[in-house]
Amino acid sequence: MRKHILTFLLTVVTMAVWAATPVPDVGNGRIRVVGNNLLNYYYNYAESSRPSYDDEAGLIEKTQRIADMVIASDADIFAFCEVEAKPITLEYLVDALNTRMGEGAYAAVSDGIYEETDSYDNAIKSGFIYRTEKVKPYGSNYAATNVAYYRNTMRIQAWEELATGERFTLSMNHFKAKSDAASQSKRVDNANWLVSGLNTSSKVKDPDILIMGDLNAEMDEEAMQILINNNYEEQLLSFNPYAYSYCYQGSGELIDHAFANSSMADQITGAAVWHINTSCGGYYNSATRYSDHDPYMVGLNLGGELPGQDCTPIRFSESFSEGLGQFTPVDQGGAATWLWNSSYSCANMNGYNKGANEDYLISPAFDFTDQKSGTIAFQHAVGYGTSTDWSSQCQLLISDDYTGDVTAATWTQLQIPLWGTSKNFEWMSNSIAIPAQFMHRNNVHFAFYYTIGESNAPSWEIKDLTVNTVCEKSGESAVESVQAAPSAQKILRHGQLIIIRSGVEYTVTGQRL
Repeated sequence: MRKHILTFLLTVVTMAVWAATPVPDVGNGRIRVVGNNLLNYYYNYAESSRPSYDDEAGLIEKTQRIADMVIASDADIFAFCEVEAKPITLEYLVDALNTRMGEGAYAAVSDGIYEETDSYDNAIKSGFIYRTEKVKPYGSNYAATNVAYYRNTMRIQAWEELATGERFTLSMNHFKAKSDAASQSKRVDNANWLVSGLNTSSKVKDPDILIMGDLNAEMDEEAMQILINNNYEEQLLSFNPYAYSYCYQGSGELIDHAFANSSMADQITGAAVWHINTSCGGYYNSATRYSDHDPYMVGLNLGGELPGQDCTPIRFSESFSEGLGQFTPVDQGGAATWLWNSSYSCANMNGYNKGANEDYLISPAFDFTDQKSGTIAFQHAVGYGTSTDWSSQCQLLISDDYTGDVTAATWTQLQIPLWGTSKNFEWMSNSIAIPAQFMHRNNVHFAFYYTIGESNAPSWEIKDLTVNTVCEKSGESAVESVQAAPSAQKILRHGQLIIIRSGVEYTVTGQRL
């Protein structure tokens, strides 16, 4: 690969910066795929009005921040959109990566879009880079549509896993932006073009299809329904129903997506958004930000589950739309108790004018014996009382020794991060990681705990609860999985055995260092 005229200012990845926003857990897949809108990433910044930087220093800084993300993610395939529609831009990023990780560690996919002699400088494209020791492109890079401009932004590329020869098809897309009716109609066109392109056998080299991209639409829009009607399922929402990737007027929106057809979905171990760019959830860090969209990640075990993996991830939901379902109210004092609120289709606890109250709404038991990690997600709204007291009066608890007597059980409080800002029952969506000490346990209960004194009583409403977990590979230890990788090396450091795979160090118990 040729070297470019700009000299890279080498930076060291500051792990403390990334520690606040760790890479999300997407299961024990052998392959990780990252999608991301790079916010007008241009090498030829002086020739275009699109970039947010206008000098060499700006290009270098943005390139190094993207490279930080690529390296820290430990992913294998990267699908980007809002990239300058010339080969030189992704090659420049690859040069930055290989300067830090070794010659040939990463490569860009050749797509033939606008060579250096072309003058179409303001066009953007979707493109791919990849880790050469793990995967390789299979077949050519195709446009999903022949419609001008979208030939660049809607791309199809098949991939082959080097260790197994397994393949899948990845489509990276950037649909029409803006919320007006004309733009929504254009996104319907985008979705129809995409489906048509993915039904063309000459473009799709493997029937397992993963669709990624900034589709500029939330799930209630017609364009997304077209994908659903053609049997594609949104994977980010499958693993977290409150996932978001973009912040608009202080509210999180999921407009970047990962859809899979049924055969592809069976090979997905997890999907999540990595909040290193957006500010809605308080994760924003100016030292890492390079885009207004968060990257999102999908874990893959191509060819199905690994040998020996016989566990099943948990997918539990209770909407409370028709009653309390499998949840049990337990009244420990006071005249009020947890009830189903038919007017608002939710579970409701209201201690107003009922004196002191202590009440639990307890989930069924969960068996996490074979589960590696998980989340509990729900919507809640609070009204009345004093808003500064809500977090102490309305709590989420977890226990692994509850057997019917709440006073004999050991309860741990899980912090609920998001609360309304007024007393007007503002619905807030929370997704909370289940603490590691409760995984591999077989009698785990959650409880919504309400406790008040004689007065100052809030009304607490709960709906749309889900519990989702990532399955632990049961037939193989973490270290065996690491050692089995073709690139694994073992060294002895200060008397401790260290295993190195793809430049990442692990302990003998499989814990990443």
